[in-house]
Amino acid sequence: MRLIWCHLIVRLVCLCVCLSFLNQGRAVAAEPNIITGSVQKQDLRRVGQVIVEVKDQEGTLVATDVSNDAGEFRIPVPADGTYSVSAVQDIYRSEYIVLKIGTEAPNPITLTLSMTKEIALEVRSPLAPIQYKASSETYPVSRKDIEELPRGNNVELHDVLLTIPSAVYGSLKQVHIRQDHANLQFRIDGVPIPDTVSSTFSDVISPRAWERADIILGGMEAQYGNKTAAVLDITTKSGTKPGFGSAQMFGGSNNTLNPSIEYGGTIGEKFRFYVLNSYTATNRGIEPPTLGHSIFHGQSERNQTFIRGDSQHDNSNNFSWVFLNSVAKYQIPTAPNGEVDPSGTVLPLLQASRPGFTPVASQDIDENQKENNQYGHMVWRHDVSSANFFSLSGYFRQTRATFRTDPFNLLAYTAEPAEPFSAANQDRIAYSGGVRLDHTYIPNNEHVIKTGFQVDRTQAVNKTRLFTFADDGAGNPIGNVLGLDADNRLIGWRQEFWIQDQWSPNDHWTFNLGVRADAVQYQRHEGQISPRVGVTYKADQANVFHVFYGRQFTPPNLEAISFLKLNTVGTKAAPEDTTNNTVRAERAHYFEVGSYHGLARWATLELTGYYKLANFLSDAGQFGTTPLLNYFAFERGWTRGIDGALKLQIMDNLTARGNVAWGQCKGYGLQSGHTLLEAAEIADINSKGGVHCDHQQTLTSSAVVAYRLLERTTLTGQMLFASGLRTAEEGGKTNSTHSPSYTIYNMSLTHIIPLPWDNQKFLLGFDVVNLLDEKYLINQGEGSIGLGVSHAGMPRSFFFRGQWFF
Repeated sequence: MRLIWCHLIVRLVCLCVCLSFLNQGRAVAAEPNIITGSVQKQDLRRVGQVIVEVKDQEGTLVATDVSNDAGEFRIPVPADGTYSVSAVQDIYRSEYIVLKIGTEAPNPITLTLSMTKEIALEVRSPLAPIQYKASSETYPVSRKDIEELPRGNNVELHDVLLTIPSAVYGSLKQVHIRQDHANLQFRIDGVPIPDTVSSTFSDVISPRAWERADIILGGMEAQYGNKTAAVLDITTKSGTKPGFGSAQMFGGSNNTLNPSIEYGGTIGEKFRFYVLNSYTATNRGIEPPTLGHSIFHGQSERNQTFIRGDSQHDNSNNFSWVFLNSVAKYQIPTAPNGEVDPSGTVLPLLQASRPGFTPVASQDIDENQKENNQYGHMVWRHDVSSANFFSLSGYFRQTRATFRTDPFNLLAYTAEPAEPFSAANQDRIAYSGGVRLDHTYIPNNEHVIKTGFQVDRTQAVNKTRLFTFADDGAGNPIGNVLGLDADNRLIGWRQEFWIQDQWSPNDHWTFNLGVRADAVQYQRHEGQISPRVGVTYKADQANVFHVFYGRQFTPPNLEAISFLKLNTVGTKAAPEDTTNNTVRAERAHYFEVGSYHGLARWATLELTGYYKLANFLSDAGQFGTTPLLNYFAFERGWTRGIDGALKLQIMDNLTARGNVAWGQCKGYGLQSGHTLLEAAEIADINSKGGVHCDHQQTLTSSAVVAYRLLERTTLTGQMLFASGLRTAEEGGKTNSTHSPSYTIYNMSLTHIIPLPWDNQKFLLGFDVVNLLDEKYLINQGEGSIGLGVSHAGMPRSFFFRGQWFF
């Protein structure tokens, strides 16, 4: 099987190369009075959704266009004459190119974006143009959007994601988008980043390193597979000439200390680099089970490093290197006033196993987790011509999470020894590597054809040391503490192939037609052919509508599959249901309808509705005190919802953006993960009406308002509303109700002080999180599937920051 895939890959590479050279020198046909070309970054990466402006000799704007996903634009001009052409996006602008339009068609031009120096442009730039060719909801997040948030670029990944539509926070730094459990795909330079073994704590891709991100929330074209709840296509910072840098100190409540430093520059004429390092210490590394500031055993530390290099060999070849490193240590928060052995049966057994043992107070139970993640890739971009280009990348990731329990002290607080119980150490390791090819060919003005493949290999290791007692046959623990060991290894392969055509027969209609093939060799060999069809209609420059249908194939994270090689028969760790089905990949039909509206030059609105009908609907949960997640799946299920997002540039110095979303998720029948769940939960899942998903939140909303006063001072306010994750009333059906709703208000005040040395400056900031000190639980633990421990939100907290830009 693997040999067949290798032959197919070789043939596809040969086909792409042949197409490249057969079409070398062939340019898109130009027409008189039509200006054509492409927009790119300094490292030759093409850029979509960029405004291209054409001005006459008097400087009057006569025509505009928006570059497509391939960075292309095509602008008709009203008459012969001399015109200047430039591109602008956020704080970037290209050089001006002067063209004389006459009887002969002009040659295609290339506009290269570079960073502007005026701070005012960051505030006064117009709203981003509405997209009119992609059959998806795309939500852009710029560096300015991140830096204007309370806490600035010291926020974490989940803080940024919570500002986009249909994003629900689920504790442990997980974000569920469009009622999916996580299922997010992160990309740098178009290369998907493999999952970590925890996918929970370590934000390997720190928002500090982002230049911008285009977040695709649905309606995925064929080149997007594997994880499809949302794709975060991140453009990271890179070096500039002259160089730039900053050093920052951030800290405050919750014993928070977060210094960071970054620098980007050039070596010679062709090599650019960017380096970032950040250290964070806090006592809220994981949300505690207790409300308020009283946190027990919650200290954490993390160090993150990001390194990027770009080498522009010539005008047709560019090489990029990225290295990411994250090392973290987390204490597992505890709750005070726990009752030692309420049944009176466990403590005597523990003391018999360890004479003289005395349990510590419940808040002093010592469990911790260490994480170590490294990732690197290299990308070669080659332009055969302006209409024919590709990128070839190779990547590797090593990730490890080690959880250490406190077995005797933890077992001493067993509440119901008649139920299955245990304590366990876990050590999860994964190595991922692969190659990816993305090829784009533009045969004419109507078509943009994309094709490529990706091959990925992952080796996952799960080492478990489980502590429990023998079962006397009547459900009672007996004897000494048992130590059960297992060392499980699994190697999995994944292959992806796709072809996609963006066909625009005229200025109003665009058809996105694609098909992809996916195959995995995990515990089970599976595959699927997935068509993707999208239609976009541009009624006018201010109103665009789209519909989409696509098949999705989502295999489970190899690292989160529960490997059952532990023999727990006859022990108190034995599950209530020993069914051990092999996990299945999720297969879904996905439907989306949406629209974009330019309400005015200062306001844009996005509206989207979606529905997913899935077999083997995937989910994951936290079982026990370990924060490491385990995979399970329903036999079938659905998700549905609607969302709206509004962006406003009310005045030059006043901007706002907000969104509101409604959604539901339901699963029917349990396909896998029986050993993780209680018998009552399994019965509810298998009941006729099924159960709501634990990560469902019916209503979610967020908003950010930024006001600049006195040129250098900015005041920002943020609102986050959540109607509450699922839980159950006493004796009620699993996930039958929801936790109490909550609303959080955050604010920030920053001021920039110019320094007398080479345009340097210093930023002072003051931030408040949870301004009204709302007391709330993100989830309530018991009563929902996969949430064994409750997690409380951050109380009112104050932070200060100072950042020196040099």
